Amino acid sequence: MHKLTQAVLLVALCASPAFAADSDTNRPKVYTDIVACRALADAAVRLACFDTATKALEDATDNRQIVMLDQNDVRKTKKSLFGFSLPKIPFFGESDAEQEAEFKQVEGDLTGVKSIGAGKYQFTVKDAGVWQTTEATPLLLRDGKAFTIKRGSLGSFMLVMNGRGIRVKRVS
Repeated sequence: MHKLTQAVLLVALCASPAFAADSDTNRPKVYTDIVACRALADAAVRLACFDTATKALEDATDNRQIVMLDQNDVRKTKKSLFGFSLPKIPFFGESDAEQEAEFKQVEGDLTGVKSIGAGKYQFTVKDAGVWQTTEATPLLLRDGKAFTIKRGSLGSFMLVMNGRGIRVKRVS
């Protein structure tokens, strides 16, 4: 019964609008095998097909040939990648427009702030890495100050505090 539940969850996950894909998208064989089982009319044959297909899915996930993420995992991963210049990542299962729309900014409180000389700072953003200012700033950055980092033009990023912007880059 546990395997059948996994299969149903996988089918629901892949069929959800957040994971809708173009018709030319190639699906893994373990997925198409599960979907193919639905077309079988005989209940016993269909159940045997589901058992075989879900076992193959279980083996593939155990061997890390298939990795399943729910929407919260996808959002967390996207946030952790904020600030990096990456190509479009098709395994998020979204259109280019949907990928562009999410995570145009991150907000929080500064942590791990340290001066790196010449009026520049390095700081940590929870779940979004280590950042540095790319220019000297008269603003005093210190732990606990609220901030927003927004995408700028031409792949740049701006740290906004108290209505003032400072260019920043992600370093790790």
